[in-house]
Amino acid sequence: MLLAIDPGHEYVKALSSRGERAFFPSLIHPAPQTVDLGGFGRRMVTTIDDVPYVVGEAARRVASPLWSRNKAVDEDTLRLILVAAAELGASGPVRLATDLPLAWFGAQRKAFKEALRGFGGTVVTANGVHSRLWFESVMVLPQGVAAAGPVLDSDAYAPGPYLVVDVGSRTTDYIMVYKTPTGELEFDEFAAGSLELGMHAVQSGIADQLTKTYQTHFTAAQVATVDSVIVRGSRIDITSERAQHEQRTARAIVKGLMERLDHQMDQVLGLVAVGGGSHILAPLGEQVIQPPEPQWANAQGCLAALIASSAVVRGTIGGMAQPAR
Repeated sequence: MLLAIDPGHEYVKALSSRGERAFFPSLIHPAPQTVDLGGFGRRMVTTIDDVPYVVGEAARRVASPLWSRNKAVDEDTLRLILVAAAELGASGPVRLATDLPLAWFGAQRKAFKEALRGFGGTVVTANGVHSRLWFESVMVLPQGVAAAGPVLDSDAYAPGPYLVVDVGSRTTDYIMVYKTPTGELEFDEFAAGSLELGMHAVQSGIADQLTKTYQTHFTAAQVATVDSVIVRGSRIDITSERAQHEQRTARAIVKGLMERLDHQMDQVLGLVAVGGGSHILAPLGEQVIQPPEPQWANAQGCLAALIASSAVVRGTIGGMAQPAR
C-alpha cells in the first residue's frame, strides 16, 4: 500500500494511493483513567500494541501540541504516523512518503527515514479499525518542494518565478521555484529555508490573552478551532482576537521573508501560499495565490513522488530501466 503522511505540528494529513484520506489534530497522550459508564460512554481510546492512548480531538483537553526539533527521536510523531496509516486501512507492509521542514531536512532526513523504516505495530483505533502494519520503505521529502509540484503543475500558472510559502503550525517554509516554458520546475536552494513562526503563534497568543484577561488557564490547543470559549457560565467570542493575532503573525512572516529574500520578493509572478495557515497571507495583496486545498499540498506532493518512484521500480522489475547503484 502506498501512503503519504504529512505529520504537521498541528494536524496530520494522510493520503493513500486508493484515494482515502485521514485528517486529525497532531495530539496524542497516554489515555487517562476512565470510569465505566455502563455503555453510556463514548469510546475515545486508541491502542498501539495494547497500550491505550487518546489521539486527535479526543486528546485536545489533555495533550500539548507536538513541538520537536528532531522528529526521528520523537516517539509521539512516529505513533501519529502509525495511527494515520491504520486510519487509511493499511495492513501489512506499507510504502510511506513523508516530509520535514526545509531547515531540518538536510540534517534529519536520514535519521527520520531510519526511525520509520521497519516501525510498526498493532493498532486498534477509536472507531474500531484493527490492523497490524509496518513501514517497509520510507521516502522523506522537503516541505515546500513537495507542495510546489501539485500546485505549479497546473496550466493556470504561466512559466516564470514563484515564491512558494508553506505556513504551518510551528514553521513557515519558503522556496523560490522557476517554472520553465516546458513545464518543468527548478528549485533555488539559495532562496529557500524555514522561519520558526506559524499558526501556533496565533493560538498561543489568543490563549495567553484569555488567560491573562479572565484568570483561568487556556491552552493553544483549546482555542485552535473554536470561535468562542466558556468562562464562568458566559460564552466569550474570540473572533476579533483571532483576527488580530493572524494579522500580526502574517506581518511577521512577511517581515521574515523580506529579511531573507530582499528584492526577490518583488520579482515573482506570485506568492503561492499553502499549508494550514495559508489563509492568513491571503489579505496581504493580489500577488498572493491560494490554490485549492492548500493544507493538503505537501501530502499530495509526497504521494505523487511515491507513485512516480513506484512506477520506476515496476519498470525496472519488468526489464525496462536499470537504476544507478
